[in-house]
Amino acid sequence: MRILTPEQVRGLDERTIATLGLEGALLMETAGRAMARAIVDRVGRGDGRWVTVLAGTGNNGGDGFVVARVLAAHGFRVEVYGVGDAGRMTPETQTHFKAMRACGLDCRFFTQAPRPPELQGIRRSLGRSAAIVDALVGIGPTEDLRDPLATFAAQLDGRYRGLVVAADVPSGLCAVDGRILGVAVKAHLVVTMAAPKAGLFLGKGPELWEELEVADIGVPPAWIEAVHPCGERLDVARARALLPARPDDGHKGKFGHVFVVAGSPGKGGAALLCAGAAMRSGVGLCTVGTSGEIRARLEGDWPDAMVEAIRGGASEIKRIEKLLQRKTAIVAGPGLGTGAAELDLVGRLLAMSTVAVLLDADALTVLATKPELAQPAAGRLVLTPHPGEMAVLLDSTVEAVEADRLAAAHTVAQRFQAVVVLKGSRTLVVAPDGDWAIWPTPNAALAKGGSGDVLAGIIGALLAQGLSCFHAAQLGVSVHALAGERLRAEFGERAGLPSDLTQLLPAVWRSLEDSATGGVESSPNRSLAPRSGER
Repeated sequence: MRILTPEQVRGLDERTIATLGLEGALLMETAGRAMARAIVDRVGRGDGRWVTVLAGTGNNGGDGFVVARVLAAHGFRVEVYGVGDAGRMTPETQTHFKAMRACGLDCRFFTQAPRPPELQGIRRSLGRSAAIVDALVGIGPTEDLRDPLATFAAQLDGRYRGLVVAADVPSGLCAVDGRILGVAVKAHLVVTMAAPKAGLFLGKGPELWEELEVADIGVPPAWIEAVHPCGERLDVARARALLPARPDDGHKGKFGHVFVVAGSPGKGGAALLCAGAAMRSGVGLCTVGTSGEIRARLEGDWPDAMVEAIRGGASEIKRIEKLLQRKTAIVAGPGLGTGAAELDLVGRLLAMSTVAVLLDADALTVLATKPELAQPAAGRLVLTPHPGEMAVLLDSTVEAVEADRLAAAHTVAQRFQAVVVLKGSRTLVVAPDGDWAIWPTPNAALAKGGSGDVLAGIIGALLAQGLSCFHAAQLGVSVHALAGERLRAEFGERAGLPSDLTQLLPAVWRSLEDSATGGVESSPNRSLAPRSGER
């Protein structure tokens, strides 16, 4: 799903009005009707039940006035609160305010924060409502909300059982970067106009909504497709679109040869998980380069991959050159170690190879020690840090990384001219040019050591099969997440293991190949209060 900036969406709106001759009030009517339809689809017709609409004086408020009028026609008893100076309504909003009034609906405006008795009445209205419409502010604000907007937005904090529906973005969420502007609405459903906004997926954005619906308000789809998106929401459809070709007449040589440099005494499992995931992800050949001790343990007992002993040092140059021959991608780092020999080995792999290289785990620690090692591989690197490793790469703190994950990932992507996969509850994929993609669904079932080794193996296999660094990372993150959904469904959030995750990969790949469902997308936030049975 393509993600646009607020500025891009505003440009599309203006072009639609100017080129197609569609008035802004008509776009607002279409947006409000889409919201009303979404509410009726989820809670049914009114039958005398209450709806509360909180409407500002900007265009977002106009959407709310349309919703109020349409829902009243569907049999709801609608109570409308205007928030702000009625004299400062935009012309389009005023048009729909007058239309709502003409249909017999009243609206009380608040230019200041409501007094305690007034606030008590507002809370009674919210508490009895089957649905609550947040049309306070839209995609424009970038500074903290002030009263009366702040007080009204603060009421929608998850305490009410009615379906909370936000117009475009939850009020108080910065649509640019996902910052909370002092206080923000928690919505069960966001109906966003024309295209999703970046702030819904960045920063705190994903924590403020459960379900997202994109409303067609009249902007031609071809125009939306022609805009270069600032980001992509990763999902099943995107994963299916990125699948590499798999011709029936192919053979192992056509599907790549990945070289997994991983494992050390006590950490041999990392090599097994990484290489196993690669072999489960379509690569034709897999060679594991590991310590002599691990090789002796694996050789003969693991038929799926070739195993070679490898170490750093000047005496190993010829051997490394030989091992790199005919490899189409390299994965280095899982369980590798961070001593002098490993530092030398990682440097030589980067300098002597000509194919895509993924650095994970211990290789990232090595890179932080000597960042100049990455220079020979600039443009063909994928880095897969968790927040702690990212903090080391930036000489920063985990708290600073988590405060602005996109900025942190973009800084490292530019510094190393690499695609960065910043792992976490909502994994980000960021390219050096600033393009990004995100898997927005958290999954505690993946929070175990070894899950990242599986991810590295999946991406490495896709690199070996010829996908670009950015596309391989996007598809790998998606497949890993979909396998994680199956892991949670089968084992719950506690009992699944990374080795189980590897065993679930075939089902994910099969579902994508067969154009089946491929797993159910969970809501980005499972923590909001449950709604009543009437939903």
